[in-house]
Amino acid sequence: MKTILKWSIIVFLGLQISCRSHELNHSVTTAFGRFNYSENDMNTITDLVHACNVHLPQISKDLNLQINNSVVIELYPSQDEYNRNIMNSDLKNSPAISGNGKIQIVSPLAKIRSGGLKYEDRLLFLIHEYIHLLIDKLKPEPPIFIDEGIACYYSSYDFYMSSTKKYLKQLNFTPSVEQLVNHYYDLPVPDLFSFLFIDYIVKSKGKDILPVLLRQPEIYFSQEVDKNWKSYIQQNYFPD
Repeated sequence: MKTILKWSIIVFLGLQISCRSHELNHSVTTAFGRFNYSENDMNTITDLVHACNVHLPQISKDLNLQINNSVVIELYPSQDEYNRNIMNSDLKNSPAISGNGKIQIVSPLAKIRSGGLKYEDRLLFLIHEYIHLLIDKLKPEPPIFIDEGIACYYSSYDFYMSSTKKYLKQLNFTPSVEQLVNHYYDLPVPDLFSFLFIDYIVKSKGKDILPVLLRQPEIYFSQEVDKNWKSYIQQNYFPD
């Protein structure tokens, strides 16, 4: 699975690999990969590398997946520049994308479709995409809802929890595990539900279960898990 993200909750709330951009004329190599960026983002790179240092070692440990220092991270100074160089043209106007060992993101300093996100939150788009690349190493790959849910859980927990409390009742819907597995892209704001499923798993079984969930996900596709998952959502977000 080439991890190409829809960022559906951001759309809900507000809303061919190309050559390296000529504007990305600065580069720095780190333990997390090589960053290519423009002069506008000289200070942003420091913040992004700091975010990697803070978050990725623990995530790597939790998931039992090794950090890859061969990753290429392209930081574009504007949405238009990102759109011109995006590796999947179907996802123009997204804030970030990843696949094939590469991450492309719009600078946290630039205007994007969802203007309500803080600079600090937008730094974590890189962590989100990096998690996808870590999970891409697994063969066979886990279902998209597990991949996406773990990325959302680790990179944007407060954002997704806040969105859950504000908008889940409006949706008035809880997908079954079967729908999450087989009909992910047919769901409304699927990344929100994938986040909630991972939150349910962690709260009920602990983070130690995540490496198993990634490598043997079918264990959690039972009728019992489905029943308990729906009950968890009902009790926590649709109380009588």
